[in-house]
Amino acid sequence: MQGKPGYEPTPPFGVIDCFSKGFETVLSQITLITIPLLLDFFLWLGPRLSVSTLIDNVTSIVDVENDVPIESIRIIEQSLDSLSESLNLFSFLSTSPLGVPSMMVSKLVLLSPFGEGLLIPVNNWFNLSIITIVINLIGLLLGVIYFTFIGRGTLPEELRQDDMDVIENVWISWVRLVVFSVAIFAAMISFGFVVSMLAGLASVLSSSISAFVISLGVAVMVLGIIFVSFTVHGIVMDNCAINAAVGNSLLIVRLNMPSVIGLFSLILLLLGGLGYLWLMPSSESWMLVVGIVAHAFVATGLYASTFHFYRDRLRWCTEILSYTAGKTDNPSKKRSTRLWGNESDDEERK
Repeated sequence: MQGKPGYEPTPPFGVIDCFSKGFETVLSQITLITIPLLLDFFLWLGPRLSVSTLIDNVTSIVDVENDVPIESIRIIEQSLDSLSESLNLFSFLSTSPLGVPSMMVSKLVLLSPFGEGLLIPVNNWFNLSIITIVINLIGLLLGVIYFTFIGRGTLPEELRQDDMDVIENVWISWVRLVVFSVAIFAAMISFGFVVSMLAGLASVLSSSISAFVISLGVAVMVLGIIFVSFTVHGIVMDNCAINAAVGNSLLIVRLNMPSVIGLFSLILLLLGGLGYLWLMPSSESWMLVVGIVAHAFVATGLYASTFHFYRDRLRWCTEILSYTAGKTDNPSKKRSTRLWGNESDDEERK
């Protein structure tokens, strides 16, 4: 849309309006909750990939170390035992926020209403590495499918792609999302290493300075994540390349920072507060079904609200830039910036 004299951008939707539109989308297309619903039921009632054997080997290595204090050994053993009981490698199918949200990832599931389920042990570190990578890739694919259909559901009927185009775009978006995820992970590791080095140097001067460096580093990392938080939306909704999707995300956040922070703060507050209530039933109780269904509905509605926010704010940002460019290119505006005082300008001044 080109900027025109007299044209003014249409104001964007508010955060609450986006929430309302997101839940309206889910109510009108209830099948959007299918993927998170099935994932949580699988993590609850399905088989578990256990690493207890590998963790037991680590515990035995710690036990034979004579230089480790007894109390430290006990703390390490308790932590490893807890990890051994709780860790199910299938939980990596939920790659949220870059994938399908899951409630059962935060739930310790040792028994289900059917009793103790099938336990599949992972007995060596090489298999653990391969399985973890494969499960994460499958999780990202599920996330792309999930986001694609949410994004499609938030569009007007005439703008929606047909099924064949959607299937083709899913594979392209999956590759882009994998590359983007690897880049984000590598950037976080590198940045964390730099911050830890600076904090170590600062600790020579003062522990307070070291703590400040760490806090500042965490704040910068969180801010960086917020700035690229709408990249996934551009990849799956607009079929953008990674650099274009990142550029759109930077533009939206830069011009809408208070609204973006409000949007994500409310999402975290709702998911965290309601998630505490949904996780209260025991994993052996069928009452957990209520929490799983409620979580799938609310999480999908909140994700849909971010797609409404992205589409409308990108439209608004584009109109703002076009409007600004139109005002700058308007000759009458340029004329008003001329310096007065020359005799040749008397007529123009009149």
